[in-house]
Amino acid sequence: MGVYCASLVLAALVYPVTTSREISLIDVRRAAIRQFLRRDKTPVMILVLAALVGTLVSLVGVAFEKGVSALQALRLETVTQWAPAEWRWPLAFLLSGLMAAGGYYLVRRFAPEAGGSGIPEIEGALEDLRPVRWWRVLPVKFFGGLGTLGAGMVLGREGPTVQLGGNVGGMIADLLSAKRADVRHSLLATGAAAGLSAAFNAPLTGIVLVLEMTDNYQLILPMIITCLGATLMAQFLGGQPLYSAILARTLQRQNALEQRAENEHKAKP
Repeated sequence: MGVYCASLVLAALVYPVTTSREISLIDVRRAAIRQFLRRDKTPVMILVLAALVGTLVSLVGVAFEKGVSALQALRLETVTQWAPAEWRWPLAFLLSGLMAAGGYYLVRRFAPEAGGSGIPEIEGALEDLRPVRWWRVLPVKFFGGLGTLGAGMVLGREGPTVQLGGNVGGMIADLLSAKRADVRHSLLATGAAAGLSAAFNAPLTGIVLVLEMTDNYQLILPMIITCLGATLMAQFLGGQPLYSAILARTLQRQNALEQRAENEHKAKP
């Protein structure tokens, strides 16, 4: 029943119905929402903290996305405009190698748990199998991810933003001295969901992911608040959906190649 009510809540938020022929369906949805809210026992403080976590995670996610895009654009500009044609490929490999090596060094030296996608670390933390050392994971994951993704490696930013978001939730829990396991788990889960929502600008994606990770449907309401807040804040700050950002980078790379070909053609006698 809880899953059904949750699905009706999400459907009512995403697919509002306004036609007079489906007034009965609106009534059913409203009744389901009221029933869901009456049965939900989530403390108001957790809902407030979930909104705070969503806002902070969106700031981190947008900064991460813009930093990656800026580094990739800088790398391409350096190679195409400042290097002779015969040195462009060696310079591109050198710059990418240096940036990726910097990210690798940060992870191995300061926070080994920041390696990989980071999602298994969050899953382990939700099951009390892994500690959350946010004070070292946040800076290492952020700047190490900038180095590796900015180098042009075939990696995604959804995994890093999930781990960043979960660690932001852990940071809030520690700063507020939250000792109850359910409060810590709620903030970790909502932070991870907000991270994926900020990365994709798709709140349902984050909600579904965390529900699959935790199988805890009592987190529905905090995650709705967190993911919607993170998505709206990311859009307000100019964050792009993941596939829009990939398309923009692809077009930028294509334009750079066309510009290089045109310059080489003009340089021929």
